[in-house]
Amino acid sequence: MKNIKTNIKKNKDTEIINNTKSIIINCAGELIAKYGYDRVTSKSICEKAKVNIAAINYHFGSYDGLYIIVLKEVHKYLLSIEELSELYLDNLTAKEKIERFIDIFIENYLNKNNWYINVWVREIINPTPFIEQILSQEAVPKLNIVSKIFSEYTNIPSSDPMLYSCIINSISPFMVIFLTHNTTKMIDVEKMIGIKSSRKELISNLKKFIFIGLDGIKI
Repeated sequence: MKNIKTNIKKNKDTEIINNTKSIIINCAGELIAKYGYDRVTSKSICEKAKVNIAAINYHFGSYDGLYIIVLKEVHKYLLSIEELSELYLDNLTAKEKIERFIDIFIENYLNKNNWYINVWVREIINPTPFIEQILSQEAVPKLNIVSKIFSEYTNIPSSDPMLYSCIINSISPFMVIFLTHNTTKMIDVEKMIGIKSSRKELISNLKKFIFIGLDGIKI
């Protein structure tokens, strides 16, 4: 009975700690999305989260440690490695996998109403010293899976640098849409050149151009 009570207490303590960490991460993300990494302090985060000023150092080691966790959460939200792995193993054609990859990519990146996107926009436009660590730990493993999917379609070996050029060229147009969608001061290109099309039509056309390019270099 004593052991059961001890385990229950430990589980409750763990739940409280996890809830506190989650609250801090979300409050940090919201503030950083609004003001930027270099204009947010541990004090302002703790005030928003309604926790002790020492909570950030206790749970994350430092403000920088917290920011790294925030960036990891952002990467997980945008496109998780579990999601990619599931897609790679799915019983779809190579073309269907690439189309689904693009759909997931766009669906997550164009959701403007959350702090994850705005934190990442800030990090892309004004990189912090932590971006290399995040790309190495979070982006590279995902890129390895994406390269296998594109390799299936093009028959270009994953070890061939040309394959990575294909992936970058395929993603780049959507990154432009992403930045346009999430940067308030961006010029309205569609209005400027007189294009009248829905985002759905634009994405559909970009997919067509991507596959024209990929078909042209198939082995």
